[in-house]
This record gives sequence, C-alpha cells and structure tokens, in this order.
Amino acid sequence: MSFGRRVIKALPLMLLALVFTFLLSRTGLFAELETTFLDIQMRMDAPDAASDVVIVDIEEADFYADFEGQTSPLNPPKLLKLIETIAEAGPCVIGVDIDTKFGEFGTLNVDKLSNVVWARPHEIRDDFTIVPGDVLGRKDPKNILKSGVPVSWSEKGLKRYYSRLIETTEGNLPSLAWSLFNLAKEGKCPGIKFPELEESTEKMIISFSRGVDGSGGGERTRISAGTLLRAAEKPDWNKELIRGKIIIVGGSYLKADRSETPLGMMNGFQINANILESDLRGGGVKPPSTLSIVLLQIFDGFLLIALFQVFPVRKAALLTVPIIIALSLACSFLTYYSFAHWAFFAPVMIGVALTAAFDELKDHFKKRYKQEISETYLEFRGPPPDEEQNPVIEK
Repeated sequence: MSFGRRVIKALPLMLLALVFTFLLSRTGLFAELETTFLDIQMRMDAPDAASDVVIVDIEEADFYADFEGQTSPLNPPKLLKLIETIAEAGPCVIGVDIDTKFGEFGTLNVDKLSNVVWARPHEIRDDFTIVPGDVLGRKDPKNILKSGVPVSWSEKGLKRYYSRLIETTEGNLPSLAWSLFNLAKEGKCPGIKFPELEESTEKMIISFSRGVDGSGGGERTRISAGTLLRAAEKPDWNKELIRGKIIIVGGSYLKADRSETPLGMMNGFQINANILESDLRGGGVKPPSTLSIVLLQIFDGFLLIALFQVFPVRKAALLTVPIIIALSLACSFLTYYSFAHWAFFAPVMIGVALTAAFDELKDHFKKRYKQEISETYLEFRGPPPDEEQNPVIEK
C-alpha cells in the first residue's frame, strides 16, 4: 500500500482523535493523569539549593495566642508588631499576604516599612473582571503604598497559572509576586540572583518546585509567627533564618484561602511563594498555542504511518508502543516543558497505529483468502492444460 493511500485512510481517524482529545481536555478527564505526572516531574525537577523565599505562617495556635483570636480584620497592632519584628532581622523584602482593606488598618504607622509589599485584596465578578480593593484602609493605595494583587488562575480545578501583570478595572496592576520580585531586585539583595524578565499579562504555568510543606530538593524555610515572636524576645535569637531573604507573611489559621494545586492543597501564600520561585528560576512556561499542538499531533500521525510503510507489519507493531510513549513525552516537553501533558498527543498516534494495523491485517487476510480460493479452484478443475503430460507418440 502506498504512503499516500495510508494517509488518506488514516485522516478520518486522526481528525476524530484530535476532536476526542480536546473534548476530554475540556471536560477535565485528563486532570488526574496530568496531576500525577506533574507531581512526579516537579518533584524530580526540584532545585538543589535552598529557596530564597521564607514563609512566616500565622497558624491557628498563633491566631489565638498572639493575635487574640481577632479576625475581620486580623488584629492590626499585632500584625504590625510581627512585620516590625521581621524587618528588624534585615530581610530583603517582606510580602504581606493578609487582607488589610478594613478601616482599622488605616491608623497604623507603616511609613518606615519601606521594603514591605502589601497584598491588594480584590473581587472577581461573574464576567471574571477583577476589581481591586483597598490596602490598609486606603482608597488609593496605588500611588501611596507598594502593593500587588495576589491572583493565580485554575484549569480543571487546579491552580496552575499566573501573570506578572493583572488586568483589572484600574488597568494593569502588578501581582504580589511580581511586586516582590521587582522590589527585591531594586534592593540588590546579596546572595539572590535575579533573571531578566519582562512584564506581561500573559498567563504562564507555575513551576511548582516545592510541596505543601516547602520540601522537595532544597528546602524552603517556614516559621510560625508565634515561634518567631517568642524567639525575638531573646537578645541572641537567630536572625540568619530570614536575613537577606524574601519573606512572605500569610495565615493558615482560618483554612479559608486554600486551593488545589498539582502538588496538593495549598494556602494562597504558599502558591504565591511558588510563583515567586518560578520567576527567580527564570520564569514560568507560557502555554503553547492550539495550532502548535495540532501540528505536532499531525506530525506524530504521519510518523506512525511512515513506520508501517518502511517496516514489516510485525516489526512496526512492536515498535509502535515505545515510539508512541517517547513521542508523547517529547511533544509534551516541547510544548509545556513538562512531561505531564503526554495525554494530549497519545490518542492521535494510537488511532493512526490502529488504522495502519487494521489495514495490514485486512490486506493479509484478503491475500490469504484469494490464495485459498485459487488453491480450491485448482484442486477442483485440475492442473492447467499446459501442465498435463501429453502422451509420446512413437513412430
């Protein structure tokens, strides 16, 4: 069978596989597979060096013991005391991922905290428009305070994407992680390397490098707020844990701001830590266009057709499985820089391989059937006239 004829026969199934793949991706049926492979890949890809990001977590015990159980708003004077305690240890910058829109925060004297970035709360309307809120009870924080919008996006229920600039009703505003990155870079923090990155509203994939507890490869330090406050009461407390580091202050005490990620459930401040680490490692990966995915799938299909064209059917069938696995993983890495999205590419190749194998089997049985018919016919009619032995006539 010619290569062109194989292509024509495989085209309907290739198109069906393409449609099938994108329908499954939209319904989320690939989510579990992708999560498993993302988990494996991200843990294997974890950096060896310790993170430059340190989390200070207001845990439930700290909330009651050190913040007197006050919420909505979180006890403002106690929060200020925590931030001032961190600032005294000489960190690079401090990011406060706490909702401070309440008027009670407006009386706090934060002018001397020049290296602090405040999370700007926001609302997301039904049409997905982002409306920024107040910071420290101030109506126009954009020109008064250093702030950032702590936004990350989900796909199939998983928090996966982030942008450096967030499109809002007030224009493009920096994300919390991007504000921290730029303020830290301006401060020329010793020991932290900052790659050259561009501002963009494009969504990029978060390179989750550490799990929920900050483990995986080089560790990320996590300190409870209460532990830090009590340690700071001693004159010889160990400030090296946070000196020169990028600090993110968050609270797990209410267990409200939690989302599913490829590495498990995380609080919002933990996701922001992974976003910041993504940029410190060179930036997240931009999702590929639909056209590039389709072209790769078509190329994979043609490659499988050529395999059956070049090799005998048995050898081609034996090579099919390892080639499909290798090509699916390779295409996933080329498009997403991750092996987790192999399921986008496998169905087309499986469909082409099945079509080619079916055609080969059909041709095989067709030839065998013709041969059996021919043999039966010869047996019934006898040998052809030219094969009969003519008697020798002697003179």
